[in-house]
Amino acid sequence: MAGTQDTRLVGITGGIGAGKSVVSRILRLKGYQVYDCDSRAKELMSGSEELIAALRERFGESCVLEDGSLDSRLISAKVFSVEEERIWLNSLVHAAVRNDLYTWRKSGKGALCFVESAIIATSGLDRMCDSIWLVESPEQLRIRRALGRGGITEKDLMQRIRAQQSEFGMLPPDKTKRISNSGDSSLIEQIDILLEVESKNIK
Repeated sequence: MAGTQDTRLVGITGGIGAGKSVVSRILRLKGYQVYDCDSRAKELMSGSEELIAALRERFGESCVLEDGSLDSRLISAKVFSVEEERIWLNSLVHAAVRNDLYTWRKSGKGALCFVESAIIATSGLDRMCDSIWLVESPEQLRIRRALGRGGITEKDLMQRIRAQQSEFGMLPPDKTKRISNSGDSSLIEQIDILLEVESKNIK
């Protein structure tokens, strides 16, 4: 699915606190379209009749509230303790996001567009991308950034950081380009250099 004639798709990924969202913001300011997988997955979970029907069939009527929306707490409780259910739900959502991204990319996003996801390899999005930018930062800097945003304990943060290591090890080396985000002014310069490289590869 990569390498479509009308657009080049670049994945943006990185661990928690690395700065992938910062890179996405810079790209948007430069006029590029960026597909945010986290936001779209939530929208699809709440608005896709197909997804809601699949969840209702799997978990029963109790997972759908009176207003037709999903009971996210109940679903989280069901998948948290049963790995088989978690794998099933992830597979369902990942497939929906891939299909949605395919449609989005075909809807006139310019010659070069981007997709942001922390799990590009696990979700299968790496196969759709022509190139992948891996945003990296020193671990202590990532910890400070993530804890500064709040909403997570240091213990949970460290568990997530460790769990993400295998994800980035699965990225295809021939497609992956690295961005160092240490908080200095070189970030924009690195992005500009990579944009020039990507532009030369547009067919």
